[in-house]
Amino acid sequence: MARLLGVSLLVAGLGCALLVAPSESAADDVSALLAFKKAIFEDPLAKLSDWNSKDENPCGWTGVGCSPFDSRVVTLELANSSLKGFLALEIESLSSLQKLILDHNTLMGPIPKGIGKLRNLIMLNLSTNQLDGPIPIEIGDMPKISKIDLRANRLDGAIPPEIGNLTSLTELQLSNNSLTGTIPGSNDSSMKELK
Repeated sequence: MARLLGVSLLVAGLGCALLVAPSESAADDVSALLAFKKAIFEDPLAKLSDWNSKDENPCGWTGVGCSPFDSRVVTLELANSSLKGFLALEIESLSSLQKLILDHNTLMGPIPKGIGKLRNLIMLNLSTNQLDGPIPIEIGDMPKISKIDLRANRLDGAIPPEIGNLTSLTELQLSNNSLTGTIPGSNDSSMKELK
């Protein structure tokens, strides 16, 4: 009887631990989003005005979409929002992110190398900004990515061969930058559109 009770308590304890874990990850998402907000120094349309550090649940914030299963952030979509600033390094902590859509803003500086840690990312659109520097080679570490749109920025340097590792990639947009070299191919790629 005592052994059965011990096993029951152990199972109950594990259940509680499983319930706590997602909220810790959601807290990481909140921290990453607040770091993103801090790196934006102009927000004339007040798109980020409801991003509040006292709010533990970012799922109702403008531009943020969450999974219905674990409340993790899966989309960050703030296209055409007149945001001016930088891409915060902490964006790499949004580990469940599937869509990062920030086109038609005035984002400056380099694309963070940590972008490669977004291993669930399916769509990346940073087009029509003022991002500069090279495309980080870590971009080749996103196995699920199907669309990358980086056109109309100030990116320079060689197109990283690691893009050839992205076997799920179907669309790659790199035009209107100062990039050199050729677009790497992949034997397993199903890429349909290259620009």
